[in-house]
Amino acid sequence: MAIDLNDEILQDFLVEAGEILEQLGEQLVELEQSPEDFDLLNAIFRGFHTVKGGAGFLAIDPLVEVCHKAEDVFNILRQGDRTVTADLMDAVLRVLDVVTEMFDNIRAGEDPEEADPELLETLLRFTTADEGEASEEAAVSMAETPLEEDRNETQEEVGIADPANISDVVEQEFESMLGSDEAAAADDDITEEEFEGLFDRLAELVETY
Repeated sequence: MAIDLNDEILQDFLVEAGEILEQLGEQLVELEQSPEDFDLLNAIFRGFHTVKGGAGFLAIDPLVEVCHKAEDVFNILRQGDRTVTADLMDAVLRVLDVVTEMFDNIRAGEDPEEADPELLETLLRFTTADEGEASEEAAVSMAETPLEEDRNETQEEVGIADPANISDVVEQEFESMLGSDEAAAADDDITEEEFEGLFDRLAELVETY
């Protein structure tokens, strides 16, 4: 994938997601002091989720993969199926370093390299319950791909019969969001809240297909 630094969407992503990364750094420090703070766990989950959604729309796959794994870890933490440990915190802090390095690469117009497979494997181990086996409910919530019949129902809801048209639908959806009254009211300056909502909706479309 070629990095087009003149892409306005990419620049918006780098600015807004960069601010989210700064917040994640502060939140992870707080988490070490308050490992059972549900609101904090949820906020960190949302941070990784938002960055993943934006990276997914821009097809920055290495960034999507590592954020997705981190998101899954915090999903199980906020469900109460695992507790924060020193080893887990070490892994998540490594993730933040890796993601920050990827952002530096992108800002320089370079494709980011994939995260260390060992780190990804470590994160994967933390997505199971403390007892070593994820509950059936957690396993369902972490499934990456919906059932085929659910996928078809979703496609029918948005009027898609051919998956080949997915990129067109995502692009149309994005343009629609940018042209909304809410965006116009901001005089083209998108707020962090609007940015998160925008990429969350795009991520839902991307993940659905």
